[in-house]
Amino acid sequence: MAVVGTTAGGTVSRAVAISPRDDHLLRTVKGSQAAPHGTCARRNVFRHHVITSDDFEKLTEAADTPHVIRPLGLRTPEFDLSGVCVPDLAIWTVASPTGLESVPVAVRDAFTIRIPLDGGLVVRSAGHEREVPVGSASILQSQETLATRFEPGAHVLCCAVGMRELAIRREALEGERAPFVRFQPTVKLEGPRLNALVHTIRQIGAHMGSMADMLTGPLLVDLLLNQILSAWPSDSSDASSNAAAVVARGVDYIEAHLGEALTVGSVAAAARVSVRTLQSAFRAHTGRTPLGYILDRRMERAHADLLANGGRLAVSQIAYRWGFLHMGEFSRRYRQRYGCTPSQTSRRVA
Repeated sequence: MAVVGTTAGGTVSRAVAISPRDDHLLRTVKGSQAAPHGTCARRNVFRHHVITSDDFEKLTEAADTPHVIRPLGLRTPEFDLSGVCVPDLAIWTVASPTGLESVPVAVRDAFTIRIPLDGGLVVRSAGHEREVPVGSASILQSQETLATRFEPGAHVLCCAVGMRELAIRREALEGERAPFVRFQPTVKLEGPRLNALVHTIRQIGAHMGSMADMLTGPLLVDLLLNQILSAWPSDSSDASSNAAAVVARGVDYIEAHLGEALTVGSVAAAARVSVRTLQSAFRAHTGRTPLGYILDRRMERAHADLLANGGRLAVSQIAYRWGFLHMGEFSRRYRQRYGCTPSQTSRRVA
């Protein structure tokens, strides 16, 4: 496959052999200055059409390529490629009546989304071979993908974004430094958010190569990053593991400072996450908010003190010790949980 660079006047300047491999961002034309993550240092529109073995041989001999193209059978693969790449983003389509397989020989730090419009894909990673039919989509890190097979008749929309850019955007949205989210490798394109993401990719691909995108392009890229992070489901096992670690750090801090002034913000800071992430993690793993967890643990401590009190201290003293200042509310909560009043518990054991 070839990436075709364009001059300022829009004419073709040179071609570089590149497979339809869509596991990371497309390379710039040979001799141009590469940006981080293998993206284009400036806008590059590319398109090419391969139908004969001579076309294919000329392209593969034109320059080094980070991919190897393999036919699915004995026939030389035929394919069309068109798209555009800018720093940290590439959007392109691959159409192949014969089908082909693409194998990487270089790795870049990027996530690639593949959306079959016709035909289908098979994406192979370590220990997995995932079919991606029409009506679904896949996303994988470049390091994870071993090969991509475009089935005969496949027409695929692809979008690659730098991992670093997604990480920076997530930190901006969440207000924290946290382990980067791992996405579900494949999803069905159901629901408004995922379909809006596909629409955004199409819109950016259609307009990113024009001069008008100088103003609208950055806004659309912002929208794309936000939609990927909000619309694409995270891997449940990875999210569960991260949330469990957040809860564990939060609980450790709460237990060590239960008798002191506590705020949800201070617990979030100790857990090294935002308040919103802390709230979500606690709800998922304890069924309570952080505040609810703190109040429950203080009620348990008050209950233990009342059992050991034997009537020596006033109930209000024990309640105040654990942060319960409104005795009527404390008594109501206590009865609701333990089936008796605090005074009854305090007098129960001499």
